[in-house]
Amino acid sequence: MTTRLYCRECGWHPTFRRKRAAFRAAGRHHCAGTPVAETCPPWWSRLWTNLWTGRSVAAGIDTEVEADDGTGEGELVDARGNRIQWAALAAHHAETTRRARQAMVELVRAGYQIGPPPYGYRALRIRVTDPSGHSKLRAVLVPDWQTAAVVKQIFIWRADHGLKFAVIAARLNRDPRQYPAPTPDGRWTAKAVRRIVTNAKYTGRQVWARTVAGRPAPMEQWVTSAPKAHEPLVDERTFHRAQPGPAVHPTGATNPADSPPSAA
Repeated sequence: MTTRLYCRECGWHPTFRRKRAAFRAAGRHHCAGTPVAETCPPWWSRLWTNLWTGRSVAAGIDTEVEADDGTGEGELVDARGNRIQWAALAAHHAETTRRARQAMVELVRAGYQIGPPPYGYRALRIRVTDPSGHSKLRAVLVPDWQTAAVVKQIFIWRADHGLKFAVIAARLNRDPRQYPAPTPDGRWTAKAVRRIVTNAKYTGRQVWARTVAGRPAPMEQWVTSAPKAHEPLVDERTFHRAQPGPAVHPTGATNPADSPPSAA
């Protein structure tokens, strides 16, 4: 949102991106006249305001569109007979989506947590000040003393012993008090173990956009932060050795656990 000043005496008409800066400039303006401030909203908000513009041919037209109403076939009108500008609505939606995604990317690259914390961590809310001087609350990940030990044990069983996800889940279910489950029913499943093993946040990085439309996205398309954005629970080498698929153990043997079956 921009603010434009105009002085009728001298014709001074600068434009400022912030209203506060415009008011400071107006106070420093030396002229017999008083500058008038005009606020200009962004272009995409004007599209939303003018969404229902474009009067049809006749006032009081019925909402049912006929061939001789002056509107094209397939067009819709509201109760006042105004054409619905779908192009303006699409442009507004695209702009708001882009701005929201950009804000999420900036938060992730800064190392802040978005959404509930993963198993093994808890969210610590801190207050930070942005470059404009505004104070905001942000969440960072800190290890949880009990569940963090469970995550480390899962990676040991997976990376060092090459156990399958179902076998690890069975071991965890033998002692629910020592290994509390992340599910409400208190039972570990192979899917829950796999979700922990494949979560790159345990390496100390913030990760976002790992899926697109519910499907896994390539690793090069992920949005990640710098290393050690929070305290890691496993190192990078252990994390990569624990991933699904054929993994190479320190002895040099290949572990076929959880690898896709070969075609017969």
